Formats: sequence, structure tokens, C-alpha cells
Amino acid sequence: MSRFPLTGGAYQSRTVIANAQRCVNLYPEINPAHSPVPVTYYQVPGKRLLVPNPFPGNGGARCLYLASNGTGYYVAGNRVYVITLGNTLDLLGTINTSTGICSMADNGTYVWLVDGSDKGWTIKLSDNSFALFVDPTGTFTGATKVDYLDTYLLWNFPGTDKWGSTLSNTLTIDPTYIATKTTYPDPLQTIIVNKHEIHLLGTLKSEIWFDAGGALFPFAELPGAYFEHGTVAKYSCASSDIHVYFLSQDYQGQGMVLRIRGYEMTKISNHALDYQIRKMYQNGGNISDAVGYCYQQDGHLFYVLNFPSADQTWVWDEATQEWHQRAWVDNNGALHRDRVQCCAPINGLMLGGDWETGDLLVLDQTVYSDYVAGRYYPQQCIRGFPHLMQGMISLGLPGYDKARAGDGKVIQVESFQLDLQCGTGVPAEVIVRWSNDRGLTFVNSRLLALGNPGQYAFRPLTRNLGQTWDFVFEIQYSIDGEAACQGAWVTSKVLEQ
Repeated sequence: MSRFPLTGGAYQSRTVIANAQRCVNLYPEINPAHSPVPVTYYQVPGKRLLVPNPFPGNGGARCLYLASNGTGYYVAGNRVYVITLGNTLDLLGTINTSTGICSMADNGTYVWLVDGSDKGWTIKLSDNSFALFVDPTGTFTGATKVDYLDTYLLWNFPGTDKWGSTLSNTLTIDPTYIATKTTYPDPLQTIIVNKHEIHLLGTLKSEIWFDAGGALFPFAELPGAYFEHGTVAKYSCASSDIHVYFLSQDYQGQGMVLRIRGYEMTKISNHALDYQIRKMYQNGGNISDAVGYCYQQDGHLFYVLNFPSADQTWVWDEATQEWHQRAWVDNNGALHRDRVQCCAPINGLMLGGDWETGDLLVLDQTVYSDYVAGRYYPQQCIRGFPHLMQGMISLGLPGYDKARAGDGKVIQVESFQLDLQCGTGVPAEVIVRWSNDRGLTFVNSRLLALGNPGQYAFRPLTRNLGQTWDFVFEIQYSIDGEAACQGAWVTSKVLEQ
């Protein structure tokens, strides 16, 4: 028997004969040196209800925002709320639209809210008074994104290459405080402030500006900070630490996920994810509605990328430089995109807004189910294994065997024993499936018990799994308790055929 670890990227490639490792609702964590295994897989946080949408049916989550004074704000449907210290939703007012992503930013005195329409709204931080934003100059004509830098609030002019800035420490607009994306005339998709600089992402190309302290206009383009990529999905852009993430588009194509770190732009999507994204839009779908956000838990910085039209969610883990998939599972076993559309750390909790119901949820790592429209659905974890194409051969003496690659010879698997944390929840079971045709079909499966609560040393085991020259295993489980996975032990041998 030898250990069959789960290391490296977990992806289902363009062809499963190269890689058939799905990874759903699990993410890897690299262990310290001298640990039993190099990588352990943990369940993603469940979603528990914090506050139901006070106006059910009004619309889904559109924005969650942590203001500079520590107060949380939430937009669901056409209603704007303050999140109280007691984690209730107090209605502040309504806006003109009820769908689409909203954006908020504040200057320490006012929060500025935009929703992609020709209007904007303000919230006074001192008393949460809510009002329609009024610009006597007529310069402001709406925005899809607002942000803040060095006492100035910034916004974009949708459908143009222009963006603007308020005067310092106010919401007053000066018609001369308008700039144009200069290095290429493509429309400006969004603006995002990161690392004390303004990133202007166009439809095809992008550039960086900084606070130059100019007398006529405070900001100037940073020489040489220019990128040959724009974004196909303006709401896919998100930032955390010194990173800016987005779904790209340029003159060569679209659909790669890129990361700006400093003045370097790097492709972080792998070929397997690139293929999945291409299928989304070539099958009549749409990727321009992709929505991204970042959050951090237990030292893992996650960039979550939702594809509403394709009903999928993919997540980049900066700690391990790997992707995994997240989904909630309905009564028919079908996978759907993650419930959370926007996220923010508020009142000591990691809060998320449900894209459909508008319910305010908690991303809770002690919960192993997803709250969806009035009920909890068990979280289903799926993890595929690498191709098994090796085994032991006999050296002719009892007890003297050695491992060798199959090299096209038939492999016989005598046992498969899962290294999964057991005994932490109610009695549960795991499905072990395996393919005899390189991962193309899974016609073999067995249901294995995971032990009763307190049976921490229990190890799910199955025997006599047959013969083929390329085994592919996959496990599926839903456990109401912590169940970290570290691979399996496999007894296999190479048959001299």
C-alpha cells in the first residue's frame, strides 16, 4: 500500500486524458515541513443566514461596503441599508434601479453611491442621512464605479474614455477636474485604486495614473505604466493587497484572467480555466457580466469570479496560486454558481449578499451547508485524483516489491483507502467513483461509511476495484462537520501483460 497524495493543480482539462481532477467546494492548504502530507484540502465556508431581505422579492445583492469609520452598508434591490452593530438592516432610502452592480466609496464625511444610471446618492457618515446627489454644474451624468484617493472621490463616465475627480475633501465637482484615458482611445471600462495609484482599465488597453499634485488637475499618467490588455467585464475587476484582478480582453482575444502586481501584469488563469471560459461564450453564453470580489480568511486571499450567465463560480487562492470551483447543489444534484455576489468584513463577520434573494449571509467556516431561499442545502465536496498508472511489481521474493510505472501495462487495484478526517459530524457517507477509460466515464462507484461521531481513526476502505491501464478516482461527500482530505492509500500492482 502506498500513499496517493493530492498535490498540484486540481483541474479538468480540455481533454480528461490529460487531467480529470475536478475540485468543487474544496481548497488546498500547504502544510509546514515534516507534516504527514504536503497539502491538505479543506471545505470552503458555508453560508448561514444573518438577516433575511426585509423586502423579499425586491431584488438581489448589489453592493456591500465597509466605510472608513467602520460602518457597513448594503444595497439589495432598490433599497439601501445600514448594517447596525446588532447586525440588523436599517433602511436608509431607495434608488432608481433594482438590478445590476452598485459601487460605493467615501471621503470620511460622505459615502457616494452609484448604480450605473444617470443618478448618484450620498450617505452622511455622521448620522446616516440619505440623499440624492446633486451636481449644479451638470458635469456628473452617472457612473458605474467610484473610488477614493488622497482626499478625492473619483468616478468614470460610462461609455466614454473620461473620468473625473471631486475637489479635495468634498463632494463638490469642478467641471475642469475631468481627465481622459490618454494612451489609447478605447472606452474606459472601470477605475480602481490600488497601491496608492489609479488603474484605468479600458476595453482593450489600460494605464496607471498617480497623484502628481498638479494645480489645474491633481493627477497625471505614470510614464511607462501601460498595459496591452483591457477587460471584457467591468465588474470582474477587484483588488486586494497589491493585486488587481480582472477578466481580460485585447486585440488578440478575450477570456484570460490577469493580475496586476505593481507594474507587472501576469496571466493567472491556466489553460483548463481558459478552456472553460471559452466554452461559456462560444456556446451562446456571455462573460461580460462576470462579477469579481476579494476576501481573506485564515490567511488565504481569495479572488472570487462569478459567471452569472454560465452559472459557474471559479476562485483563485493567492496563498497557493491555484484555482478551485464553488457551487451550491440543488435537490437534483445540479451544481450552480455560488450564492454570494458581493462580500465585505463587517462587525467582525465576513458578510456576503445573495445574488438572487438579497438575504445577508455569513461566510462561516464552521457551517457546512448553504442557505438558499429559506432552507439549508448540504455542501457537496468533489475532488478528483490524478491518473493512476503505476503499481508494485514483485522481485520474486516474499515481501520484496518495488514501485514502477505501468508503461501501458494493466494495473490491478486491490484496495483504495481514503485519508479523510472522520468522526467530526453526524454519520455520513462518501461516494468513491472510478473510471476505467481514463476519466471519460465513471460507471463504477461505491458508497463508503465515514464512521460515527467520535470515531476519529476511522478510515473508509474498499477492495477489489478491478483492472485497467489507467485508473481515475473521484470522491464526493457532504458532511455536517469538518472533514479535511489528504488523499488516499492505494494498493495496486502492475500485471505483466
